[in-house]
Amino acid sequence: MSKLNYEMLFPTALQIADLADPGPINTELLQAVADIRGIEPNSKPTSWACDLYTTIGNPSLLLEHQAFQKLLRLFQQQLQAYAQNHAYVSEQPRITECWLNVYKSGDAQEIHLHRNSMVSGIYYVSVPAGAGATLFYSPWADVMLAPKPVEGNQLNATVSGIEPQAGRVVLFRSSLRHSVLPGHFEGERVTIAFNAML
Repeated sequence: MSKLNYEMLFPTALQIADLADPGPINTELLQAVADIRGIEPNSKPTSWACDLYTTIGNPSLLLEHQAFQKLLRLFQQQLQAYAQNHAYVSEQPRITECWLNVYKSGDAQEIHLHRNSMVSGIYYVSVPAGAGATLFYSPWADVMLAPKPVEGNQLNATVSGIEPQAGRVVLFRSSLRHSVLPGHFEGERVTIAFNAML
């Protein structure tokens, strides 16, 4: 019998970049987050079963806030790299909305995706030890019968996680379902999420 070969078709790609020195920008962002939370009420949709503070109900707030302009430029750079590496036509990626999420110990976020968008991203501002991971789910896991695996590998995985890290930005197709696991930690897990069109 000839040698077996496997070719990965239609891979699900995450673009992950880590800032070399995120301390200064994250310090500025955390101060801005504190200021916003002092004046902006929690806009968590009633359809969310999770418990966290979010500004998703006011998606233009961060786009217009002076303290977030450096971060928005970083997002633009990452979106341009994403488009280039995927060979997508993109004159100028456009961030359509941006919001912050603040998790306390025990908070989580259920499985969801971002509709009416092409690419979504997460930037980790503050990640205390023990904070929950972000999980990503296979697009076909719920629509196909699957054999029971003996052990997990790249060919049978239906869910995969990335550990959050301060200064990390992750980009992915908006149709990719994801969630946040609860964690047990001191302080707060702070992220800034965004949606974009290429």
